[in-house]
Amino acid sequence: MKISLRNSKLTEEKMKVLEKKVHQYIGKVQQKIAKNDYIIPESALSIANDAAYQRKIAKALISFQGVRHVVLVGIGGSNLGTEAVYKALKNESSPQLYVLDGVEGEALTKISKVIAGIKNPEHVAIVIISKSGTTTETILNARAVLQVCEHAYGAEYVKRVICIGNSDTEFLKAAKKKKITTITIPDVISGRYSVFSAVGIVPLTLLGIDIPELQSGAAAALSKEAITETEKNVATLALHAERGVHTINFFTFNTRLETCGVWYRQLLAESIGKNKTKSGSTFKHQILPVVSTSVDLHSQAQLYLGGYKNLYTHFVYFPEEKLNDSTASHWLMDHVPQLQGKSAAMVKDAITKGVLHAYDDGKLPYRYTELTKCTAYEIGYLLNSLMLEVMCLAQAFDINAFDQPHVELYKKHTRVLLDT
Repeated sequence: MKISLRNSKLTEEKMKVLEKKVHQYIGKVQQKIAKNDYIIPESALSIANDAAYQRKIAKALISFQGVRHVVLVGIGGSNLGTEAVYKALKNESSPQLYVLDGVEGEALTKISKVIAGIKNPEHVAIVIISKSGTTTETILNARAVLQVCEHAYGAEYVKRVICIGNSDTEFLKAAKKKKITTITIPDVISGRYSVFSAVGIVPLTLLGIDIPELQSGAAAALSKEAITETEKNVATLALHAERGVHTINFFTFNTRLETCGVWYRQLLAESIGKNKTKSGSTFKHQILPVVSTSVDLHSQAQLYLGGYKNLYTHFVYFPEEKLNDSTASHWLMDHVPQLQGKSAAMVKDAITKGVLHAYDDGKLPYRYTELTKCTAYEIGYLLNSLMLEVMCLAQAFDINAFDQPHVELYKKHTRVLLDT
């Protein structure tokens, strides 16, 4: 994975001060997470390589061989990591993933039809994820899916269900009474940082993702060289935010990586979207994350290039191997001579470089991350490095990267309305 920082124009002195602060934080974190005793939330960075924990997951999934359809019931951190990895790595032979997150009758109807049409229950796995066990949307959707499964497969449906959550929740206790497979998440790990815990590893295993390679990539994101890169990235983002650059655009030229951007959007927004620092002072440098793809070159590029200055862009890209490489002449291109004799790969490369040159012309700050290939290793590296980066950014700002106090506001009002 290659990373390049461009057009930042930040003073070297300020960069070094922040990099040193971040370096000290990472050093302390590494010491505390080495034992895998899960006493700090940063343990999310190392759980991918906690052999004992990962063996427990593998053992719990022994009876789920030959799954072709995975129904994932969860919302936010419970599903976005899985979707990001799956959509980046799936191929024609991959099992199908169906996600129920929001309360939408149309999505439930579609999944109900899928389940009803699968005659062999061993081809199905229902994965229900809720850390607290009380997530409104998840519990409502889970009830509906389990009712459909019971109707389709009878009492044996419980053998096709996996419930994942924090230990000692009523949710897992109820599942155990039904003899449903249950797997716990360390309580200290926040949902948006849980992709390498059972939250992500269970469904991704069922979906045929190369888990060892994913874990190896996650570990590589904590190497000395990778950490040095993270320190520079964090200092760059923090200093830009202090200058008023409060929007970061995860811009990918590969549709496979778009959901990685959606996953990152939640990660950054919930971690940095606070109005108070840990010491109680007012925080004014919240960063709004947005996601863009090549389509946006014809819908939002005018804004990005022509007028909106408070933007930092993170371009994420990998060279695609399977493009239409025909260079044959064609009458349709007679009036577009620059396309004659050019393959799709050549054109895409020119578009990518053209965008970067346009950003350079406008002296717009950006970062460019190029994955060698779109592999489980590279995706594991990308996601874990971004998690570390966001934790460090919060540390640089003196805010709590792991709580989400304002999300509770809508939940509180929802509970009041449901109690009436």
